[in-house]
Amino acid sequence: MMKYPIILNPIAKTRIWGGERLSALGAEPPIGEHWTLSLRAGDNNIVANGEFAGAGLDSVLSKHPEFLGIACSKDKFPLLIKFIDSKESLSIQVHPDDDAARILGEECGKTEMWYIIDAEPDSYIYFGIKDEYSEDEVKTAILSGGDPTLYLNKVPVKAGECYFIAGGTPHAIGGGIYICEIQQNCDTTYRIYDYGRPRELHLEQAAVSLKKLPPRNFTNDNVLAQCEYFRSELIKVDGEMTFDADYDKFISLTVVSGKGSISLGEAEYAFEERDSIFIPAGEEKYLLRGNAEIIKTTV
Repeated sequence: MMKYPIILNPIAKTRIWGGERLSALGAEPPIGEHWTLSLRAGDNNIVANGEFAGAGLDSVLSKHPEFLGIACSKDKFPLLIKFIDSKESLSIQVHPDDDAARILGEECGKTEMWYIIDAEPDSYIYFGIKDEYSEDEVKTAILSGGDPTLYLNKVPVKAGECYFIAGGTPHAIGGGIYICEIQQNCDTTYRIYDYGRPRELHLEQAAVSLKKLPPRNFTNDNVLAQCEYFRSELIKVDGEMTFDADYDKFISLTVVSGKGSISLGEAEYAFEERDSIFIPAGEEKYLLRGNAEIIKTTV
């Protein structure tokens, strides 16, 4: 069996706030998300190329656990990667960190990062608690049904920016934003406020989860985010470049723009925007050709 760059088909998700950027792929519009690296019950990417074409990622890794690498737990796949297209604002929400998840009986916490691929003029996010308010004040306001946007930072965004959202940080994506999200493999979301939409809120769970945390900035221009759960960096391909597989862990390549090809030996596969490429752990050397921006993520 020859290792090779495994390209994954995305899973389209219908969301009431979704836009038009993401193709339907069989899901009912509006499409808000493409899950491009997912190994979850009922949500496993299907391989698009090579020897494993047509197989689920779960099946491939079950037969070849060595593809994960020795640094990756075999008990739970660590990452979930998405593209998100918000025609309308998402709910004000919070995800638990690992400690809150244990208290609330959830599978794990959810720390994530957003890379802004495109944003309409005057678009914004809500991100963290304003300096003048305490964590307890915001929790009290949430439990009393107050408007949480009064207590949160409203941050204008533009293409090329990156935001690191540690578990416990209240946040929301505003309308008109297109992002790539890298996160822990968890889909637990507690809605605090939803602009009058008829969806369930989770105020008590949100109050348990919510934390006032300082923002984290990354000084290396290529490193988008680095934490105990993942490390993501931006790769700009212009022509040709080579990179080595990691002996200890798999690599995820997420194509945020452009197109090109990736090859290992004589095997060469084309890729385009929004493709997700799984690089098995090992000692192989890969060649990228084309003009593209790619987020390289490891655990």
